[in-house]
Amino acid sequence: MLRRGNAIPPRAGELRERCRRGWLGQSCKKRTCAICGVRWARDWRRVLFEALQAPGVPVVLSAVTPPGADELPWDEDRCAHLGPHRHTARLGCRVEAEALAAWSNDISKRWKRIHNGARNACKREMGRCLPLATRAWEPQARGPGHVHPVFHVYTPADVEVARCYLRHLARLGKRHGFGFVGEKAGKSMQLMSGDRAAAYLSSYFVRGRGSKATLQENARNPHLPRMLIWVSPTLTRPTGVTMRNLRRCRQLWAVRMGLLPPPSWPGVELAQVVALAGPWPARGPDAGRDGRATRQGGRRPARRWSRDGHSGVVAAASPPGVGTQRDRHSWIVRFETELIEAVMPLIP
Repeated sequence: MLRRGNAIPPRAGELRERCRRGWLGQSCKKRTCAICGVRWARDWRRVLFEALQAPGVPVVLSAVTPPGADELPWDEDRCAHLGPHRHTARLGCRVEAEALAAWSNDISKRWKRIHNGARNACKREMGRCLPLATRAWEPQARGPGHVHPVFHVYTPADVEVARCYLRHLARLGKRHGFGFVGEKAGKSMQLMSGDRAAAYLSSYFVRGRGSKATLQENARNPHLPRMLIWVSPTLTRPTGVTMRNLRRCRQLWAVRMGLLPPPSWPGVELAQVVALAGPWPARGPDAGRDGRATRQGGRRPARRWSRDGHSGVVAAASPPGVGTQRDRHSWIVRFETELIEAVMPLIP
């Protein structure tokens, strides 16, 4: 599970701003937005941590790098003021813009081609191939992007299967315009824990790290694929931590605060969001000593709700439109408690 220390709080003196660039003053939800893009990056960070830590086994992480200066030449005009020198990204040297644009034009298709080819070759040689857990793109300091494939390994035999896949990936990568596979400290892959791999991949998501750009800045990079991160649904489905559910958690907070009406989501999905959101800080007489909801509600009798067996939609009674904030909060707490007790056994 994602630890509280892994969640990035706002800096000292930093205020929580609200985006109003969307329809009728709502948030725009664009990943390139200065406000919504930060939430988007934080959500991806949590999804990565939950997905890679959930199986409880180590992961194999590698990197497929772009080619060298023979195919992606340096831009001599950019660093001409340095005089005669050896080109390196630490000095500010970059790849020529035209060569970079031509190489990254179909980078997604070429990656998919070598991935499928390496997977099929691994199946022919080893009889099976490990399912891809995560794939993340990020740019190098010199300009072109590289990709990190991640696999979960359960047995020592899985490590050999991953090594076979990476060997075929390196063989096919040079044919399709890529460079080395791994090649860090003479190794083509690294074996590490899931939380360490998630921390490595998401270290720059929100605020950047060193010379690395933030995730929302990478979303504006024209030389990277549009889908920067992909996580296997077989990992997000058991945990329930998806980008959609994290957005719905924020909508659920607005419902609890009385800013929005109750959502019309299917019963199982609503129960998953309620379970994922957990107890929120409560305001009023229903708050416990720790400031969270006690889920006991007020003294009013619980309102009834019914579950449609055909569509699986929970039809809840309308919240009290007239009355105090205490009445509305008590109704929401009781409704969520009954929902959890009735629908959670139906979740596979």
